[in-house]
Amino acid sequence: MKKKAIIIGLGGMGQRYYKCLKKMNFEIVGICDKNLVKVKDFITEKNIFITKDYRNLLHFKADLLCVVSNTKSRLKIVDDFAKKSKIKKIITEKPLATSFQDCQSFLNIIKKNNIRLIVNTHRTYSPNWLDIKKFFDRKFEQPTHISINSPSAGLGNMGTTFFDVAKLFYKEKAISVTSWIDKTNTINPRGYGIINFKKNKKLFFDLSENTGLPYIITIKSKNFEFSVDELNNKFILKSRPKIMYKKPLYYYLFKPVEKKIKLKHKFDVVNMTMNTVKKIFEKKYSQINLKNSIEIMEWIFACFISSKNKKIIQLPLNKKYHKFKINFA
Repeated sequence: MKKKAIIIGLGGMGQRYYKCLKKMNFEIVGICDKNLVKVKDFITEKNIFITKDYRNLLHFKADLLCVVSNTKSRLKIVDDFAKKSKIKKIITEKPLATSFQDCQSFLNIIKKNNIRLIVNTHRTYSPNWLDIKKFFDRKFEQPTHISINSPSAGLGNMGTTFFDVAKLFYKEKAISVTSWIDKTNTINPRGYGIINFKKNKKLFFDLSENTGLPYIITIKSKNFEFSVDELNNKFILKSRPKIMYKKPLYYYLFKPVEKKIKLKHKFDVVNMTMNTVKKIFEKKYSQINLKNSIEIMEWIFACFISSKNKKIIQLPLNKKYHKFKINFA
């Protein structure tokens, strides 16, 4: 029997979920979006219930709920389905919520109502990225520097995506954030800064509005560096020659050995989201994905607070900042 799914929000990302679920042979029984004309232009099937009010879907029987609406609405939608629906598996998009306090509420909701909830951090389930992690594990040499340069990427949406990658490699807790937000009043504010971790690990990010090339993610350890141009499917490994291993790290006037990595899959958000869907249906469920996503949101809010207050923000975030709001799109 086909698994059944509901999608709330059919914007660009919601349409990717639709394509993903169809490829996985789900029966989509309900879709909610405020723009019904847009939905009917995109959907050709006649057996899908379409509505502007998600509450009309609370009584539907389904195996999976995908919450792809705007950030402000997600907490209320998840809370209502957890309390009033029989659906026990929920995937939601990021950023999680408009305040750190609301982000923390997701954990209380799933614990209280015995819900499985996964945030769509599909890179943390991607074989390409997991292979890089395994590489460092095999070498017994963990990354210490991660840098991200991306064209005009909102800290709330793409920022969370990039920080997911850092969290995949850094198990240490972040201890402080310094950030500057672009003063453009963009609905998805951009910015740049540094996140410091225990054991002298660092995350450098520049998502500001004066960059315009495909994003590059660089992951460095003492002797290795991965340079990832994900959109163009270029994963390059650079290594110090073994003869250099005994040299001091400040001795860097040499040509690294370069190797192009063979990928398990090409960049495709539809196919990569399939990994998240598979994950939520595994026998064992862990809250680690949600806990990591909440921690990453703490970094995001600290970025805005640092810029506003013009100072370094220590982590964990002081309780006086837990209600600080950012109206992500």
